[in-house]
Amino acid sequence: MSAETQQLGRIALRGGALTAAAQAIKIGIQFVSVVILARMLAPEDFGLVASVGPIIAFVGLFQNLGLQQAVIQRPEISQPQLNQVFWVSALAGLICTVIIAALSPAVSAFYGDARMTGITLAAAMPLLLGSLAALPLALMNRNLQFGRLAINDVATALAGLGAAIAAAYAGLGYWALVIGPAAGAIVTLLGAWLATRWKPGRPSVKVEREILSFGANLTGFNLVNFFSRNLDNILIGKFSGPIELGYYDRAYKLLLFPLQNINQPLSRLMVPLLSRIQDDKPRFRELYLRTNWLLAFITVPGIAALTIAAEPVVAILFGERWLAVAPIFAWLGIAGLMQPVSSTTGWIFICQGKTKTMFRWGIYSALTTVLSFAVGLKWGAVGVAAAYAISGYMLRLPVLAVMLGRTGPVSALDFLMVQGLLIVAAAVAWLGYGYLPASLTAQSNIVAAVTAATLSYAVALAFMVAVPQSRRALVEAWKTVARNIR
Repeated sequence: MSAETQQLGRIALRGGALTAAAQAIKIGIQFVSVVILARMLAPEDFGLVASVGPIIAFVGLFQNLGLQQAVIQRPEISQPQLNQVFWVSALAGLICTVIIAALSPAVSAFYGDARMTGITLAAAMPLLLGSLAALPLALMNRNLQFGRLAINDVATALAGLGAAIAAAYAGLGYWALVIGPAAGAIVTLLGAWLATRWKPGRPSVKVEREILSFGANLTGFNLVNFFSRNLDNILIGKFSGPIELGYYDRAYKLLLFPLQNINQPLSRLMVPLLSRIQDDKPRFRELYLRTNWLLAFITVPGIAALTIAAEPVVAILFGERWLAVAPIFAWLGIAGLMQPVSSTTGWIFICQGKTKTMFRWGIYSALTTVLSFAVGLKWGAVGVAAAYAISGYMLRLPVLAVMLGRTGPVSALDFLMVQGLLIVAAAVAWLGYGYLPASLTAQSNIVAAVTAATLSYAVALAFMVAVPQSRRALVEAWKTVARNIR
């Protein structure tokens, strides 16, 4: 392994440690927020604010037009180009905010509640603040300032929690849930500008076609991905009712949603690193595969364990009355086995400027996902989850492998090797779990869950040690850790 690759590995390890620490703190703060605010506010307060969430999320897709990633990805970018990106992002954020403000009376009329007007207006403000912070954050990411990014993330989460609790304590009710995000957005903006000290020039909204095309294709991918990720809730709620949707929502949030807390911060780390070596194809492939072998080993056996022990896990976390969630949870777990590695393929497209290919893949993925929802809807939430899982392995995984092989430098075989080894290990663990004595699997839910986890990771480790490529990734990771400890 080259010295430059070792250096990137050390940067990745240190940046990963900082990012992981910040993410762990953020998750803890979010958990505390859920617990405390649930005791201070009424369920209606949460429902009112949640009602505008999909609207804000949809309009927010156009918040910076994908230009933030363009700044990170480009090998070289000039001050005039940065200035153009800033003003275009600011204009996009302003337009998004104005659109939501204009829609606020319609939102209020749709829900038949006058309070929704003010909530919608207040919830739009973080979009404008976020667009103003987009360029400084991108510069921090581009310059590998992971420590400052981590501090900014934690400060944002603490400010949001503190503001929300203070507002709830003051008796402001549902306003606490929009004041918190606004306060967090202000802290993010101030922290990013103070860290970079970057100053914009005269307003300019002309952006080079190459940069604009990159961002437009990335925005298009996010748009089709948004629809495919949210249509399942709409269809289940419409045709199967709120109870089925409640079961599905709990299963999804418990299993697939936490993966975003891994992939999103990891993307922040890997996109700038891979972008720096985008023209050195062997090093690009080596770093990508090493990272994915480790990611797969950390996440896939855990997902497998949750899937194997679906009923005990649901009983532990939600209680016996929620056991109807277990089959949905199991099917989503099967689908989730391929998600950690598949989600990282965006790094390949983004870091090499192939967002047009990424957009095409997003359209195909969204269409097959929506089709699977329609097919499975006949059997309710369980059918939707099962159809989503089956279609993933039959329709999306093979096509994604072919597209990666054509894009390079990671081949289809590379991708399928990382995916397949850990998925086969999960299947072996599932079969082995069925032959374990009842004293380990039927006496206690906690013992059953721990047994499933132990078995899954043991089988996965055995498989990885047996295969040269994955064994080398484990050895190199251990050497990197040891060097940094010394």
